[in-house]
Amino acid sequence: MRFLAPSYLHLAWLALIPLALWLFRRQAKRVPVSTLLFFKSLAREHQESAWLRRIKKWLSLLLTLLVLIFAILALARPSSDVTADSPGAVVIVVDRSASTSARSPQGRTRLDEAKQLVRERVRTLPDQVVLSLISFDSRPQVLLSRSRNRRECLRLLDEITPLPMEGKPQSALHVARRLADLESRSSIWLASDAGPAEDGVDWLSTALPEALNCGITAFQIRHSPLARDRYEAFVKVTASAGNAAKTTSTLELTLAGRIAQLRELELAPGESTALILPLEGLRGQLLELRLTTAGDCFGWDDGLAAPLPKSRPLQVAYFSEKPDPFTELALSSLIESGRIEIQKGAPSAWPPPAAPDVLIFENWLPKEWPAGTPVIALTPQQGSGPVRSRPMRGLPHDGVRSLQPDHPVLFRASSSRIALTQTAVLDLPASIEPLWIAGNEPVLSSGEFDGQRLVVTAFSPAQSEQLALLPSFPLILGNALYWCAEESDALSDLRTLHTGEMLKADGLVQWHAWDGSQFIDVADDPASGHLMLNRIGTWEIGGDRAGLCALISETETNLAKREPDALTAPPPASPIITASAFSTWPKRLIWLALALLLAESFLFHRKAVY
Repeated sequence: MRFLAPSYLHLAWLALIPLALWLFRRQAKRVPVSTLLFFKSLAREHQESAWLRRIKKWLSLLLTLLVLIFAILALARPSSDVTADSPGAVVIVVDRSASTSARSPQGRTRLDEAKQLVRERVRTLPDQVVLSLISFDSRPQVLLSRSRNRRECLRLLDEITPLPMEGKPQSALHVARRLADLESRSSIWLASDAGPAEDGVDWLSTALPEALNCGITAFQIRHSPLARDRYEAFVKVTASAGNAAKTTSTLELTLAGRIAQLRELELAPGESTALILPLEGLRGQLLELRLTTAGDCFGWDDGLAAPLPKSRPLQVAYFSEKPDPFTELALSSLIESGRIEIQKGAPSAWPPPAAPDVLIFENWLPKEWPAGTPVIALTPQQGSGPVRSRPMRGLPHDGVRSLQPDHPVLFRASSSRIALTQTAVLDLPASIEPLWIAGNEPVLSSGEFDGQRLVVTAFSPAQSEQLALLPSFPLILGNALYWCAEESDALSDLRTLHTGEMLKADGLVQWHAWDGSQFIDVADDPASGHLMLNRIGTWEIGGDRAGLCALISETETNLAKREPDALTAPPPASPIITASAFSTWPKRLIWLALALLLAESFLFHRKAVY
């Protein structure tokens, strides 16, 4: 026998009160009366021996003491079934990432399923088990730390709601292990639709037996380099690997309330498709994307809203000892599109008075390398910083080989039928990778060195046979400028932020947000000048700052599917004590106390035990 709440046993001293009242009860008094006829008639009706009356009095005392003792024992929670395998503490980890909002055909979300599983298990735990509750999305949050208050744990569990963020369980499990180490015989429960990556965690699977989903997993919008008021949207759509068969989805793009693009996509399970969608509109106009799939059970990755960028022009500083006329012509076409402002100067004007967004050097490099600013080095004739180059006599090449055709610098630039003349030999760090190779030498390279983006060329447009006659060179130059300045403040409105990131905001943030089924207009008031992005859509601060926030996570779009054997297999053995082990004894004692109280009342009122 073991008491789960032994602190109540000290109440046993209360038994002294009825014992003292019984020992020091009032004795019968002799009172003279005028006649005994009435009392004789009563004695005949209630005639009983003295020993029987004494037994009744002892029985009344015994019943009173038993009622009191049984009530105290019920409060102390006796149990004889507690074993060494019973848990001392349980750390509950609940997934509230975006995928937990996926609904079953009955309309229940995966988070609702997780709450039910956890609630059923918590109710089977003994009262002395220490409970901790953690929820996680992109970050873990400790809701309850080391408490025996089961009611509070269940209340906090009910308050958990899914958020449109990518789930990162590893950080939550790390916190759970730290809490579990504080108690002996601790267990960790993970309620999620995706299983744990390591042992020692009891996984409560909430995955759907059949899950159908297609979603937007990548998005980026940018200016068209050589056109005014023209934009290009990159959209990637992915079908979940758990889909049973091919699915047909419809992607609808609406610009300023009018349909701008309508595409029908057919995707096999786990397949992705990327689209480049041209758009024409005015800065600040609202672009909405909707992906519609019949039977889709997860809506947060089906919608997106973005403003056409209102970014300022790029500030470019161009230094050249011998400017190439075709380079100047290509830069002029970019200037005319209104996206770039160029300050041109000779090497004697180096360094510029104000730091630009991008530096362009042609046929010259400064001796002191400009760290921290993106650089485009066109046909360098000497070495500086990470760039090592030596000049050579013009070597014509009939064609080039593209090593990374999907690189942003080569976007929409054809690499076929390119004839150019190499005028330098490059020796670059390993992080600067070649994009074009002519013969055995790189003639176009890009990459990052010490956090600085670089684009380096080794050919002369003026000496090349046909390069200057093709649109590839201006496109490459424009792409290089946008790629180098991608992290600059000038293109900050073009960046796609992920849910869970922090936004610096000094005022009310207005949202045109996607709630999983429709677009809504809401507002958030940031605390301390920072706001954690937990909505999908476009945000605007004060009318001068705007941007977009999206889920775009293949991990969340690729909904986990419950294995068929998990539906029929019995639950794993667990050292959890059943409810009867801790509820039978107290309930029995309470019923016994009630029965004894009724018996004592019956004897007192019906059998005249005084």
